[in-house]
Amino acid sequence: MDLKKLKSLHDKAFSHGQVVREQAANDSTFYWITQWDDNSLSDSQSLFRGEFNIIRKAGRQIMADLASNPVSIDFSPKADSRDDGADLIDGLYLSSLRNNQAIESFGNADNEAVVCGVGAWVLYTDYESTRSGDNHQVILRKPVYEANNGLFWDPNAKLADKSDADYVSVLYTYSEDGYNKLVEDLTGEESTGMGPSFASPDESYVFPWFGENAKVYVTEFYHREKVKDKILTMVDPFDQTLQLRESDLEDVMDDMIDSGYTIESEKVIERWQVTKYIASGSDILNGEIGEDGDRVGEVIAGENIPVVPEYGERAFIEGEEYYEGITRLAKDPQRLRNFQMSYLADIVSRSPRPKPIFFPEEIQGFEHMYEEAGSENNLPYYLRNRLSANGEPLNMGDPARMPEQPIPSALIASINLSREAVADVANPGLPQDIADPDLSGKAVYALQNRLDQQSMVYQTNRKHARRRDAVIYASMASEIHDAPRNVTITKPDGARENVQIMEMVIDKETGEPTVLNDITNMEFEVFADIGPSYTSQKQQDRDSLETLISRLPTGDPMGNALMLKYIMLMDGIYFEDMRKYANKQLLLTGIKEPETDEDKAIVQQAQEASQGQDDPNMVLAMAEDKKGDAALMEAQRKGVETKAKIVNEQGKLQVSVFEAQTGRMNSQVDAEKAGADIRYKKIETFGKQLENAAKASGFRASVNQPRL
Repeated sequence: MDLKKLKSLHDKAFSHGQVVREQAANDSTFYWITQWDDNSLSDSQSLFRGEFNIIRKAGRQIMADLASNPVSIDFSPKADSRDDGADLIDGLYLSSLRNNQAIESFGNADNEAVVCGVGAWVLYTDYESTRSGDNHQVILRKPVYEANNGLFWDPNAKLADKSDADYVSVLYTYSEDGYNKLVEDLTGEESTGMGPSFASPDESYVFPWFGENAKVYVTEFYHREKVKDKILTMVDPFDQTLQLRESDLEDVMDDMIDSGYTIESEKVIERWQVTKYIASGSDILNGEIGEDGDRVGEVIAGENIPVVPEYGERAFIEGEEYYEGITRLAKDPQRLRNFQMSYLADIVSRSPRPKPIFFPEEIQGFEHMYEEAGSENNLPYYLRNRLSANGEPLNMGDPARMPEQPIPSALIASINLSREAVADVANPGLPQDIADPDLSGKAVYALQNRLDQQSMVYQTNRKHARRRDAVIYASMASEIHDAPRNVTITKPDGARENVQIMEMVIDKETGEPTVLNDITNMEFEVFADIGPSYTSQKQQDRDSLETLISRLPTGDPMGNALMLKYIMLMDGIYFEDMRKYANKQLLLTGIKEPETDEDKAIVQQAQEASQGQDDPNMVLAMAEDKKGDAALMEAQRKGVETKAKIVNEQGKLQVSVFEAQTGRMNSQVDAEKAGADIRYKKIETFGKQLENAAKASGFRASVNQPRL
């Protein structure tokens, strides 16, 4: 794609939905900066203009709802024969979410979706350097700030996750110095200037690529298109096969043929290819230089545009996309409340205080007592005349008083109504009449569920966004994890583990080399669910266990098992020894299946220690201790004798089996002596197979060049 076509597509995306973007920008300004920066109250005579913000509390409540109901992602391989890759991609994905940039990207997108209706983030690959000098690629995320102003989608895209878009433009702003540095970093050359200026602007495009105060706009432009390719099935000299794309073998095909590889079959396919362009209004700045001397962008990993939008509330009206957050509908009642409260403050601050009214003759000579105000008015009492200047008695009744400024009754009534109006559209949080600190756990969960329903539309749209993020991640991961290396995976409970991907081992049944933890060229179905956090689930489980334990009769074996499970869910460093004890008891009783190598070692040690302890006499002695009366004693004795006979028969059978196994072992020894030369040849052949497999892995790593 040349620069002219890129700018033309950018113009189409920029012109589409401009009105909605401006409304979203106004919403953000109203929510974050000022609630008086518009023309709605420009003619107001109020001297005091206060903000009595109720929307901010509503936004915090919805953000809290989103945080307490995280989205869980589950990967399922489309090929049933490759289930081993699902756990690996699950762990890799959870590890990627712990990165600070990922946390900020999700948080910024959630915030903007709640406030103005849309947020977004970008996935990209970068090199992870270690002290040993190894360079591997990892998948990272970066936020798109002000997505409503800087993200321009293909106008034909209709889906909420924009998976049907053919292109998107992500806009960034640079100063002149920043732009020059960007050009040098990407091209290795000095910038030749910023292109068209205000004196000679580029009139052929709607979007102003060069703005005021020496601003330069640069776009990360992602373009997706279908390309044809061939899948070649290659066979090495030892009959091992691997499938590679023909486009990846252009530089190494001759070397592979010389090494003994042959092409068994080929298949023509169509696949999506995504190209990333970094462009200003004058140049494309990344990628190799094409035949015309211009740069042509870079093909990135994966088959999806790596930009994820997240919406608040969204709808299509007459073919146009509209979105909004909590601010849009709450602006009018919030403005009204600000005006009412400010007017009330004006009444209090500007209206005169009640004062007595006198005839001049009454205070003649004492005027100075009535002139002072505020802190200066500290006289213990006032004086006034009883007689006029002519000696005539004055009326000494109570003086008249100037009335207070009345507060309009409509103002008092409407203040409460305006607060309710904001609450109706923005849900300001927990109602005060049910904020009882003594609520039971079940009541709290029920109440939380009721409040979550107010933010359900935001939770649902966030779920769609996170699912799209996982789809893009899986597509990129299957291409960059194409060589052996150690990676860190994270389990749902937060535990972390180091594993090796592309690990080559020998299949014990077939004797052939096989690769473990291989997700190259794998495709996954992605499922997303909304639920409580892991900590909340633990608390709910503890509450349920407490209820069950309290209902069981004393001495019930199930009560002991439930208590062990309860201890397993206890938090705190001082419970670590108790958790280990409970875990061991659950393993030994068979209630819990071993999960880690440590668990397996505990079970194996217990099994080895228990061998040979089922002596009939010991069983009989233990049964004798539990006899309660003569009848029970006799019944238990007969039962133990019967069991002893069965055990003895089993012992004889085990002896026979042991003798048969011994005979077979002797035969195997003879066979081993006779086949030593054959086994030596197998080992020699196996070494060649490993060497060949390592060479194939090298080919694969060389053809799958790291992609940005």
